[in-house]
Amino acid sequence: MNDNILALKYRPKFFSEVVGQDQVIQTIQNSVKLGKLHNAYLFSGTRGMGKTTIARLFAKILLCDDVLNEEPCGKCSSCNEISGTNHIDLIEIDAASRTKVEDTRNLMENVQYAPARSKYKIYLIDEVHMLSTKSFNALLKTIEEPPSHVKFLLATTESEKLPDTILSRCLHFRLNSATNTTLIENLQNILDKENISYEVDALTIIAKNSFGSIRDSLSILERCITYCKDEISTEKVSELLGDINTSLIEKITESLKRKDETSIIQLIEGVNDSTDCMLIIDELIKTFYKLMIDNITNKGSSENDFTDEDIQLVYQILLASKRDYIYAPDKRDYLIMVLLRLIIFSDRVNKKSNGNLSNDNIKDVEEKNKDFKSAHQDQKINKSSEKKSLEMLWYDNVKNMKFNGLLEHLANHSVFYSMPDNNKNMLKISSHKKDVYPDNCVNDLVKQLKEYFQIDDKIEVIYEENILTPMAIDRANNESDVNDRYDKIKDDPDVNKLKKLFNADIEKSSIKKIIE
Repeated sequence: MNDNILALKYRPKFFSEVVGQDQVIQTIQNSVKLGKLHNAYLFSGTRGMGKTTIARLFAKILLCDDVLNEEPCGKCSSCNEISGTNHIDLIEIDAASRTKVEDTRNLMENVQYAPARSKYKIYLIDEVHMLSTKSFNALLKTIEEPPSHVKFLLATTESEKLPDTILSRCLHFRLNSATNTTLIENLQNILDKENISYEVDALTIIAKNSFGSIRDSLSILERCITYCKDEISTEKVSELLGDINTSLIEKITESLKRKDETSIIQLIEGVNDSTDCMLIIDELIKTFYKLMIDNITNKGSSENDFTDEDIQLVYQILLASKRDYIYAPDKRDYLIMVLLRLIIFSDRVNKKSNGNLSNDNIKDVEEKNKDFKSAHQDQKINKSSEKKSLEMLWYDNVKNMKFNGLLEHLANHSVFYSMPDNNKNMLKISSHKKDVYPDNCVNDLVKQLKEYFQIDDKIEVIYEENILTPMAIDRANNESDVNDRYDKIKDDPDVNKLKKLFNADIEKSSIKKIIE
């Protein structure tokens, strides 16, 4: 063993030294104590949680010559051989390098033979999810009905890739990520043993960057020891890991509150090159979560200047930004764009809400909307008044008649003219749809029209081009709406700011109507 590598030097030799997996360890020790051993165990979790280490310790206690208090003695020949990875009855397999079905079959052929010198023969398969489908099939029969002297210990980072048939036959232990507190305590213990001075805040940064992994925390610690030399200081660790200074998050939050675009750009451009911009997004998400909780718990007395609407919007945009982060060619520029987006959209929320509207305000707004819609509707279709009235009447009737499926599609591509004065009834269908609708569909529509309008006379079916169908009216209305929205967007001061800032323009085809 290389004692210069911390992750190897401080790898647990006993269950009592395992960090952050108390429930798993307790279950294993109880099963050994009670003599209730399963034929196959599966240990899963992210990297560096201790899956393989726990599996080896389990193997050690099963093969130990002198078990004491459900712990391996660590002194007998079996314990020493397992520590040196050369015990004859412990077969360790790296599934990543032995994925072929032939390898698995060769192993399984030896399962029937009794252990050479111990009570059990143990197969420890690491990264078991890497086995091929045929290898799993070869393994399945043996795991299902193994000899009494055989135990399987499986470890994986991706248990979801294992076949259900394998999972159902294993006693599955899911290892939890270590908490930051657990990581810090473990780092303190190691540094004390190594006689290296440290600042607790520095260890907090290391723990935060380890994301719950014991092994990663030790690897990062090793980097910090090499870089810092005499003392693990907060300043040097922050410099090395590109940690996010609390004051930076506070300044960004303050700039968002003031809606100060220039300040935002300056702050992000001044960030250290080694800093992971994703960490800034994560810290902002945590900050706005705390702000929301503050608003809820201190309703009416909170000193937080962000409204609930602002916080919810910011939180949602920040979460969504994480999804597209990997696609950004420049992470720093992407972060600036995300923060500017927060300002622009939160400003829109404020403009829309702008405090609580009174009932009179609401009524006034509603009346104005009605007037607008009425005036706007009159301008949409540029046809003769007579024809307009007939076609608009049919437009309304189609909506009221509530057709379904193909019949609805046909009605939207048709116009029905009923003229009692002339005893003439016509159903005009767009000629380009002639081959789309079968005769029975057209006949069904005619039948329903007669019932709905109480018509006894014949309804003549005509195929014609350029008729003003409900579909054509909807398209005209939508185009008109898009034009109106384009005019409004183009004159919006916030949009013009963005256009100027990024030398951009509005793509008219991208404007879509939002159905409320």
